Amino acid sequence: MTPSSSRGLHRVAFWTVTLWAVVLAYVATTVMALDEAQAGIMDWHHKWIGTPHMSAAPRTVRGSNTIYVATDKNVVAAIRAKSGELVWRQVLREDEPVHDLRAISGNLLTLTGSKEFHSRLLDAKTGQVLWDFSPAGEGIVPGSAFGQAVTVTSEDSNLIIMNQGAHVRKVSAKAGTELWHWSAEEGSPTTYFSVLESKGFGDNNDVVYVLGLQRGIAAFSLEVVALNSITGKVIKTFNIKSNIAAFEDTMTLGGGSTGKPGYIVWLEQDHLKVLTLGGDKATQSTLKSILSEIPSFEELVSKLELVDVGLPDGHTKFILSGTVGEYNDAKSGGLLEINEKSGKFVVLNDFGERTGFSTYSATTKPGTDEVVVLRAFREDSDTGGLELFDVTEDQVTLQEIIPLEYEKYSHFTFASLELYSKGQGIQTRIYFSTMDGSFHAYSDVESERWYREESLAYARDVEFVDLPERKLWTQDVNEAGQVKEDRSLTIVGRYVERLSSHIAQLKGLPGFILSYANPSSLFSKAPVATEYSEVQIGAPNRTVEPLYRDQFGLRKLLIFSTDKGKLVAVDSGNKGQIVWSRYYPWGHDIKNIVIVRHANVRLPPILAVIAQTIDGGRNKVIRTYRLNALTGEDFQSGNFFFPASAWIPAGYLGAFKLPLEEPDEKTQVLCLVDDRMHITTFPSTDVVLEAFKVFSDDFYFMLNNKVGAKQLKGYKAIVSANTERMDVEPTWTVPFPEGEEIAAFAERPSYEIMASLGRVLGDRGVLYKYQNPNFATVITINRKPKQGSAPYLTVYLVDVVKGSILYQATHENVGLNQPILATQYENNVVYTFWSEGETSTSAKGFQVASLELYESKVRNQRTKSDTFSSFSTERPHVMAQSFPFPHSAIAIGVTSTKAGISAKDILFGLSRQSVMALNRRFLDPRRPTSAPTAMEKEEMLIPYSAITDDPRLFLSYSLEVAGVKKIATAPTLLESTTVVVAYGQDVFVTRHAPSKTFDILNEDFSKSQLMLTIVVLAVVLFVTAPMVQKKMLKELWY
Repeated sequence: MTPSSSRGLHRVAFWTVTLWAVVLAYVATTVMALDEAQAGIMDWHHKWIGTPHMSAAPRTVRGSNTIYVATDKNVVAAIRAKSGELVWRQVLREDEPVHDLRAISGNLLTLTGSKEFHSRLLDAKTGQVLWDFSPAGEGIVPGSAFGQAVTVTSEDSNLIIMNQGAHVRKVSAKAGTELWHWSAEEGSPTTYFSVLESKGFGDNNDVVYVLGLQRGIAAFSLEVVALNSITGKVIKTFNIKSNIAAFEDTMTLGGGSTGKPGYIVWLEQDHLKVLTLGGDKATQSTLKSILSEIPSFEELVSKLELVDVGLPDGHTKFILSGTVGEYNDAKSGGLLEINEKSGKFVVLNDFGERTGFSTYSATTKPGTDEVVVLRAFREDSDTGGLELFDVTEDQVTLQEIIPLEYEKYSHFTFASLELYSKGQGIQTRIYFSTMDGSFHAYSDVESERWYREESLAYARDVEFVDLPERKLWTQDVNEAGQVKEDRSLTIVGRYVERLSSHIAQLKGLPGFILSYANPSSLFSKAPVATEYSEVQIGAPNRTVEPLYRDQFGLRKLLIFSTDKGKLVAVDSGNKGQIVWSRYYPWGHDIKNIVIVRHANVRLPPILAVIAQTIDGGRNKVIRTYRLNALTGEDFQSGNFFFPASAWIPAGYLGAFKLPLEEPDEKTQVLCLVDDRMHITTFPSTDVVLEAFKVFSDDFYFMLNNKVGAKQLKGYKAIVSANTERMDVEPTWTVPFPEGEEIAAFAERPSYEIMASLGRVLGDRGVLYKYQNPNFATVITINRKPKQGSAPYLTVYLVDVVKGSILYQATHENVGLNQPILATQYENNVVYTFWSEGETSTSAKGFQVASLELYESKVRNQRTKSDTFSSFSTERPHVMAQSFPFPHSAIAIGVTSTKAGISAKDILFGLSRQSVMALNRRFLDPRRPTSAPTAMEKEEMLIPYSAITDDPRLFLSYSLEVAGVKKIATAPTLLESTTVVVAYGQDVFVTRHAPSKTFDILNEDFSKSQLMLTIVVLAVVLFVTAPMVQKKMLKELWY
């Protein structure tokens, strides 16, 4: 062997070792076992509370650190006043709205409920329930928000609580126990709506007044019952001659102690009347005389309203509001007060005419009884106005214009004012909600202004947007990541632009090299979770950098549509940072959002928005919008056939994404079906219409398959020869038996890929999967069967094309008060329900049922045809099994991956505020119910058993994910990994690998150590190479 050949062998050895080191690094896999260090790295969770509609704050001189709010999502929450961060929240049931909220002696009192009434005292610091007073069998007045009220007695600080418009109780504030109880006579025509402690009459000092309206033929009359505050006995009943149209026309003022008079104010035809409690004679003023002192009411065009400004008991100021202006688009308001000596009304201020809605609130200056009133209103399309009126000084002390884009927030709906002392002055904090659902805070201190995007608590649907690669530039951003200028470039210009971008990218090279040269990185650990909050993600007026896809496609743009009519786009890879939002006001009911074009070279992704509104004639209208999915702005193509918005004069029935592409703009075609049974394609170019005409021969679909429907109907598209007429024709109907109605519906996702066509058995035989893409799962429930039998549930597998029932099964004696859920994927169906047990001695509990469909029950047998047809007569062989389930499921979903190779996990949102992932092997209908055979062991089937409560199955680990209604998933570029989004009230996003991450390095894998190993091996080889050469040379000589 010559020295040259020896050196060659050493070089081969060096590169061989190096290559093996690299290969071993890249085939390393990770185990998806979530430990404490990983929490908050792969996932993020946003806690939402909904839109506040009432608030309470301790009245302190130095200001409160916390504001307490109640929302229309039935949540009571504490929020930090300076930062907007959530301190605690109590999520109530869906049938438990909040009627009243009060801060009492460092605690918080709530009145809640509909079917059941609850009065709770909460610890203001922690939100823990100190006591819960809930009278058995008492709810609220059906169909009314009135009949629940509370006041605090001044003598002993106990509570006087009204419920159901008929029951008044004195309750101990310390223990929550009943001290006395008064109730209206059974069958009484009077509904009571308020209680107030105020100045007594005659020899009666400790008096609580109960105010009610007695039903008459055409109106209500006022009734006041005076009760002894100590014993609860009736002192006297006052029947006041009056003619009141509705509860909303009344208001209780004053009182709050036995030394202050109380009043009730009401609107009656052309008069404003007031009654001093304890008497039976009302004082009245004509509206004409009052309005003459408020010039802004000169063009009044609507009925006047009484507005409570939220002052504490004892104050008698209120707002008289009404719509003014030629176009009914403005509001005016006057501030009035009841003169304690004369009992008459005094006009204090005219707030003037303001366009749109106005919201009022009031409070007192720190340490005084001097009242300051807030009016929040819209100034113009970009700003809102905040105006403070000091009653004592009789002047406006603050006029602030704040940025408040109409397209994002619309009008004010609620406001709360807080004043507190700081130094020698008085500081202002204003909290307000807007029509889009968001919650804001304004403060004199700029750093204490914040904003919470609470519209996400009403998320209805989500659409995933795959971001463009960094190397691909769009019409908006060039390859350097810079926003393009509105100009065209020559060939030389484009070359210079590309060269400049490459040079700019070299700036990152030194940092990349240093990151490996840094000794501290040689032993780097797994990434650490970063702190975030719901407030930080919604910081307004923030510059958003261009969005790019990460290496593995894990980062996506999540676009949520909400019940409020708002779209919110968040960055899944940046802890849910809000990228853009768009609000559609005035009754926009967003029916569907669809990505019709994904990001492509020079072409940004396009989002189609389909909404239904009502026009001026109260007719339904379908409106469609095209948005740039990366920015939320209207997508203007410049082509007449591709408008940014369009409308159809009809109601919405359905929308379908067709496998057709418009050739010019590369967008997928949408088919809209309206209530005239007409079809409209979106877009409607000649090319699209001709393509749809060909496609329509095989286009079958269902409509009106919503929960509660009594039957199923199938339809087919009918297109005329010249495509001028495109209608819908019914093809079949499946009526359900009497009493049955749809409880759940599921279809196989159109984007799903079935990687395996069969299931390999233990003996190497194959059961071929039933691959009908046209079947759907329909679950019905009969709540009141005939002959007194128990409620039952029926599962139908229906072919959408011809309407035939492929399979049917019934579960007897099911529960009616628990949700019924279903999901469908590949050849599988999974659904959940509550079982009351087949017999009185049978176990009750939640059940998960699983169906698997195969072409035949005989192994290795397939249908003869190479292509599937719904018109064939073959029916699937269905295997079914149910499993006891330890949790109450409120949402269901299934994982999806790029090629469909990874195992499937069934995802459950649970009422215990968790998200759970269950591998489909646990729901396999073929799980043996006895000792497994050799073939079943070979197939690795798990013996039948109930689903266990294993904490390792919870994707949300210890997080409390409230109100999950839907679970959506999206594939990534990694076949092993899917992105999971659970949403409803909270939003929880995580990555999940059902078959573990077999195609990616472990997250704590140290590339620096790998590089160090390679360097050490190289050094060792180069150092030992001469030594080996000398040794071999000596061996040749000796």
